[in-house]
Parts: sequence; structure tokens; C-alpha cells
Amino acid sequence: MRVFVVEDNDLIREAVKEYFEVSGYEVAAFETLSQTRDALGHQTPDVIILDVMLPDGNGFRFAKEIRQSKNVPILFLTAKDQESDRIMGFEVGGDDYVVKPFSNKELLLRVKALLRRTFSDGDGEEESDIKEWRIGTDHLIIDMRSRKVFLNSQELHLTSTEWKLLVFLAERPEQAVSRDTLLGECLGYLYSGSERTVDTHIANLRNHLGKSEWIETIRGFGYRFAGSPHLQDPEQ
Repeated sequence: MRVFVVEDNDLIREAVKEYFEVSGYEVAAFETLSQTRDALGHQTPDVIILDVMLPDGNGFRFAKEIRQSKNVPILFLTAKDQESDRIMGFEVGGDDYVVKPFSNKELLLRVKALLRRTFSDGDGEEESDIKEWRIGTDHLIIDMRSRKVFLNSQELHLTSTEWKLLVFLAERPEQAVSRDTLLGECLGYLYSGSERTVDTHIANLRNHLGKSEWIETIRGFGYRFAGSPHLQDPEQ
């Protein structure tokens, strides 16, 4: 697995790089956004560990830029520990958020959990790799093998967390799923303000899904996928 570490503090950057390399990861470390941007033009890592306050820009804005073209998982690494900062991190497309000071072991475990969520999707889907749903005239296709989602033939660019939430809910149509279940199964971690974190990811996912209410809110509990399975005409 290839990891990008974007951190302007030399001691932190080198410590993280060394710890991950010892753990078997291929690591490229950068101290500025411009260096990272250039590297992303040549290769896409499996995960990006991204500081927020950097010499040449803001990591939140940079994550938003990355999300325009890439679905690579992003873990924010920052001293900004307010709940509003965490929510902002998820709103711009982040998948996890670790506050300084931190232990390299915790960071590694977070990255492993993030990679498991990203690359384990679709295992055991031999029954059918293509899932199709309809609401009214809207047609949603989930391709489990290629990890792509199409709405009315237009591809949606989801983060790994948004993908996981959509697949988890779509596999349980008309079933109410609690926020705690979504947090444990799709996000893989707990901390103060966790319910708002789930709500933020769902809000981002809904923005991708357009005007139709593919995901219904169950007030005080969680969410439910409202799409109806679409069956192909056997004569087609």
C-alpha cells in the first residue's frame, strides 16, 4: 500500500514515514501542498494523511480540490480539535480525523481500518456485481466490481466512506438502520459528536444523489434506503 504523508513539521513527518515504512508501507512524504499536487499528477496513493495548516495553503481546501478528480481516502492529521473542525473535515470529503498529539500506533491502526473499509467492499458479491435501483424516473446503478456508482447514466464520484454508506444501506432496502450501526460498520470508529459525523457523511452522499429521496431520515434513530430494486427486462 502506498501512503502520502503531507505534514510541514519535520519531526512528525519523518517519524510517521519511518513508522509506516517499518510496518510495510510505501511512503512518500511532503511538506507543502504544491509538492503533493505535483505528485498526485503522476500517481494516486491508497491513502493520504493530510495536515490542515500548511505553509502554502489549507488542507481542507486541498481535500476539496482532490475530491474533484480522485476518490482516494483522506485522513486529516491536525491540532484543530474542535467539533466544528472535525465536521468541516468530513464535509469537504475527509474519511477520518486524528488530532495531535497522537501515537504512531493509533495512526497506523486508523489507516488500516480505513483501507479495510475501502478495499474490502464487494467481497462475496458473486451473486451479482451490478445492483440497480429506481425512484420514479431516476435510475441508480452500483457496480460492486469496479466500485462505481451511476445516477441516470452519469458517474458519481463518492469518497470511500460515502460508497460504504450507500452500499450498506442499499443492501438493506426499506430497513431502518441506526446511526450507531452505520458508525460501527461504515466508519469504524467512535468519538464525541459521532452522530453528527454520520449525519455529515449522509448529507454529502445525498448531495451526490440529487433531488430524489434515496435515503430517508428516521427521526431520532437513523436512515433507510428508499430505492426499489430494478429488474432488467429478460427480453433485452
